[in-house]
Amino acid sequence: MRGVATTNDPIENLVYTYWMTVVQLLKNGIPWEAIQLLSEGEITFIIGIISAFRQKEEEDEQRSMSKLKF
Repeated sequence: MRGVATTNDPIENLVYTYWMTVVQLLKNGIPWEAIQLLSEGEITFIIGIISAFRQKEEEDEQRSMSKLKF
């Protein structure tokens, strides 16, 4: 994440990554109770889907903007 100091402490990096993942899932509407029950593989899968949807939305927006320029 930009603006956040990096550290060489592996524990601190692990905790940071954990909470960034939790916050990302919460921001995307996944309830806390569900997050606690998800496996690492399920979390990775969900984040992948969220990223794919976000990328598609950005591409659609770029296409719309390029159509408006002409």
